[in-house]
Amino acid sequence: MTPEQHKRKWIIFLLTVAYFAAGYFFCGHINMARAHYYDVSFAFENQIPFMPFFITGYTSVYIALFLVFAVIDDYLVFKKAMVFFILISTFHFIIFLMFPVHIVRPNISDHDGIMAVVTRYYYLIDYPVNCFPSLHVAYPMTGTILLWNYKRKWGYILAAFTLFIAVSVVLVKQHYVLDVAGGLITPFIVYAALKRCAKL
Repeated sequence: MTPEQHKRKWIIFLLTVAYFAAGYFFCGHINMARAHYYDVSFAFENQIPFMPFFITGYTSVYIALFLVFAVIDDYLVFKKAMVFFILISTFHFIIFLMFPVHIVRPNISDHDGIMAVVTRYYYLIDYPVNCFPSLHVAYPMTGTILLWNYKRKWGYILAAFTLFIAVSVVLVKQHYVLDVAGGLITPFIVYAALKRCAKL
């Protein structure tokens, strides 16, 4: 990769992250003003305990993004990867607005420790909407698909990472089980659509 391509790689990556942040918080702002939300929870989810340690998995979605940035060293492949991420984000934003889901968070004021503090902080900055499908799960799943085809060893690592994040978002009460299932499926839908378009 040439120095100019490396510079462009950074610009494309930062623009992709900015698009995610702007779109996510825009949808969150709109959805917080809703009078009606869809309920995708199962009855048994009330029995799932809140475990503040797993905020580590919820926040590590950002590590997954940087891993894709660091591992893909081919400029053209990287540009296609970022298009994939932008399409994933756009697909989710549309669903967030058309099918708003609100998660009921537990009262965690009686939990102590640094992880509980971090969770309370995230509860303040991350609205309890934009739930279905989980973009926090879809992003590392997207990265897994990309790295699986590019450097298989890193694909295995990110697949395990995705599983950890998928479990974490439920145990930290940021998503329902169906949110996770949706987040695992949507990258494959977008990937199949991209492959189909490439053949046209």
